[in-house]
This record gives sequence, C-alpha cells and structure tokens, in this order.
Amino acid sequence: MLHFRAGQLADARALVKRFHYSGRFPNSIKFIGTLHLGGGLFGDFGEAVAACVFTVPPTRWREEVLELSRLVRREDTRVPLTMLIRLSCAKLKAAGHDLLVSFADRTAGHHGGVYQAAGWRYHGRGDRSCDGVVVGGRFVPGRSCNSTWGTRSPEKLTALLHQDVQPHYDEGKHLYWRALGPAGERKAERLELRRTQYPKEPKQ
Repeated sequence: MLHFRAGQLADARALVKRFHYSGRFPNSIKFIGTLHLGGGLFGDFGEAVAACVFTVPPTRWREEVLELSRLVRREDTRVPLTMLIRLSCAKLKAAGHDLLVSFADRTAGHHGGVYQAAGWRYHGRGDRSCDGVVVGGRFVPGRSCNSTWGTRSPEKLTALLHQDVQPHYDEGKHLYWRALGPAGERKAERLELRRTQYPKEPKQ
C-alpha cells in the first residue's frame, strides 16, 4: 500500500537529485507531495518513491498560478503518478489555489503523457526559446544564472567569467493546465488558455 504525505522536503529533494532528468531542485516552492511505501513507527511512512513539487512559475503570468515543476519517481518502482497528482491537487484546492500549469520538455523527449492520463487540459506547444547558457560545456538554467551572477546574458557572463559562454535553446515545451474549480476555469479563460488536442508520443 502507498501512503501520501505533504511537505516532505528532504525526501522530494533526494528523489529529484537522483531520478529527475534535470538533477536540479527548484526554488520558490509552494507545495510538495510524496508517495511512500509502508514502514515507519505506524506503518504508513516508509521510503519515499515518488514526488511532485509545485512552485511559483519563473516566468510572469498576469494572474496567480502554480507550476508543477518537478514530477519524479524511483526508476525501480512503478507507482501511479496520476494518483500523486490527484492527491496533491486536492490539497492545493483545499488551500485555496485554483489554477495549475505544467510544461513537458520536448528537449528531453517528453510529450506530457502523464498529464493526459491525469485529465489535464492541453494549451499547445511553445516556440524554441533561450532557457539558459552553456558554460565550459555545462548547461546552466537562466534562473540559476540570475541568482548566481545577476544576469543570464551570454555576453555579460563571458566578460564576467572570462570564458566563452554560449546561449542554450530548448525545443519548445508543451503547456498543460488544470483548473481546480469554477474560479480556476474563469482564470484560465482570462489567461486565454486553450483546450486543444493532445500531442502524440514522439516516435523513438
């Protein structure tokens, strides 16, 4: 049996660092949901096997939304991520949040199948954009650049770091969203979020 918990920062961080393709834990966290195996003193708080992390989006929206920025599970455990999303959404709704968004990264080969299975709406695919820089062969996200050096400009970073810094472009991201009630639906309409056909899984 799986057990749901909220607010388990250390467990979520460990899962993201080890199993998420980015290897990076986000900032501006608003909510963490985790699934655990049986265990612990009362038998309902064992090892964490999956986590989702909701944050304040790094890009500006005209109205308040939360972003599901990390969704991860252990590679050796086939736990239902749709259940984790559903339970987390219930907690967020109870806390007064009304609209959620998430991006599936085409650069990493993702098309958002888990959001489709969870019943989220699909807005569409964004254009390619500069999502960070490459410093010494290592990708650094734009938000990390701003927090570390105060800029994400390749030209300014080249002068600051005294080494070649190149811009990094993603392949465009799929945008999914979920309203947590009528207020969220109205907000989605004001933000002009669309309901379009789901993208298909890319051929390998």
